[in-house]
Amino acid sequence: GTGVDLDLKTALVNEYKNAKAFIFVVTNITLRVIMATNNIRMGELEMRALFKLEEAKASLVTTRALAEMLEISLNRVNKLAWQLSRKKRLLRVRKGAYLFAPLVAGPNGYWSEDSRVLLSQLLENEEYYYSFATASNYYSLTEQIPWTTQAVVTKRRRDFEAVATKYQFTTVSKLGEWREEKIAGKIIRIATKEQLVIDCLQFPWLCGGLTEAAKVVWNARKEIDWKKLGEMANAYKSAVGQRLGFLQEALGLKPVKLRGKHLGWRMLDPKGSKTIIEKNSKWMMLVNFDKRDLVNWMES
Repeated sequence: GTGVDLDLKTALVNEYKNAKAFIFVVTNITLRVIMATNNIRMGELEMRALFKLEEAKASLVTTRALAEMLEISLNRVNKLAWQLSRKKRLLRVRKGAYLFAPLVAGPNGYWSEDSRVLLSQLLENEEYYYSFATASNYYSLTEQIPWTTQAVVTKRRRDFEAVATKYQFTTVSKLGEWREEKIAGKIIRIATKEQLVIDCLQFPWLCGGLTEAAKVVWNARKEIDWKKLGEMANAYKSAVGQRLGFLQEALGLKPVKLRGKHLGWRMLDPKGSKTIIEKNSKWMMLVNFDKRDLVNWMES
């Protein structure tokens, strides 16, 4: 089709004033109204809802908030949300909660707002922090590009997928240590580097495996408070400390001091092969993972 340069807000206001329904499409690259074949028809209420959400710069919206915004009943707004979800303007993440795809997202509802910001708004009244590949990528501790946004929570949640991103939750009884950071002007919670190491060694399969855990430990070695990390590892009644000590020795680092006795023989890779390559009596590790893979990446 042919493009017409228009100020987006002016265009919306004029169209809303002059017609009860109109046809429009917006590219996902520029704030332009484009006359094209793949058009979307919006009704008066739908247009008013979109205008309100654009004006509020909304990203996550609940049906209750939308009802208050438009001053209409919940029954009516539920029908509206269903209509807008069919037109790719709202994407359902759970009952009564939707991600808003702004008009600049184009007809298919694709846009690039940070998934960590979106999920933080969904979890803002709950205990959570980001960890695993999400945190290691944030701290630039691995070259791995995560396609899944991973959060640690205390309230069980189902994983879901929205806006071409998977959202994965790991439930724990008590949160570990986290810090607040800002992304695009919004506050998010993310594991400290020490907590990230603990999480990766407690659930290595969630950070991409032991090799990725080794990268996190090695690349953060000059930034980690090792005394603090040792204390944190001692507080866990699991094989975290044993895996940490084994991993540090494999990387040529001085192992942290661990208190008390080990918890007995434990698998190095808890979800790895059942074939035992060797037994490490110092750390009481049943080594079922090729140790060369912990360091070979350094040569590439």
